[in-house]
Amino acid sequence: MIILTFSKEKQMTLEFFKKLSNNYLELLDDEEDFNVIINVGESSNAKIFRAHSAILKYRSLYFRNELTNINRDKNNIKTVNLNDVTIQQFEIIINFIRRS
Repeated sequence: MIILTFSKEKQMTLEFFKKLSNNYLELLDDEEDFNVIINVGESSNAKIFRAHSAILKYRSLYFRNELTNINRDKNNIKTVNLNDVTIQQFEIIINFIRRS
């Protein structure tokens, strides 16, 4: 059996990064402070996703290009319409973008 011991400084660093990681995940799930709306699916079976443009742009070349070409509305929100992707497919995509 291997037992690892860490100095107090290393332990504090590990705790800091764990907290930072948790804060990042909370930010990704925060639907109050979003600036992108993504409409997925056809109108009869559509779902709205709310996201943060900075995360989308830095994690996805597709969204970087797409968001560059979309103007903001009066509330400073950009809207992306994805009719060629199912809701289930997009849930996998957005979770990959946010969490990997």
